[in-house]
Amino acid sequence: MNIVLPDTNIILWTFNGGIDFREAIISVAPGYKIMIPTCVLDELKKLNSRQSLAALSFCNKIESVDIGEGYADDLLISSAKKGYLIATNDREILNCLKKEKINALRIREKNKLIMTELDNE
Repeated sequence: MNIVLPDTNIILWTFNGGIDFREAIISVAPGYKIMIPTCVLDELKKLNSRQSLAALSFCNKIESVDIGEGYADDLLISSAKKGYLIATNDREILNCLKKEKINALRIREKNKLIMTELDNE
């Protein structure tokens, strides 16, 4: 089964005027299952903002997966190396994945999600 792991910033995108991250992922990666990493849920708890608490409540309805303990960015990168598709707008994660020649999903034009392999700029 193909799995997409959204990063904290992709989830918060929905709560900061963006579109529903689930719909965006499904439109770009049909056939993938969305699972929320527990380390991302922990980040949302730590942020303790109105948006992060709304996002946390929203994400509790989506299946979660434990990808390890530690810094979420590092865990997402190592998960990508294991075959998970990562949805993020974090420049450092995207640059690391690009160096490893691993595709990811990222935000484009504030209201679209694209596969990085299609981003030729």
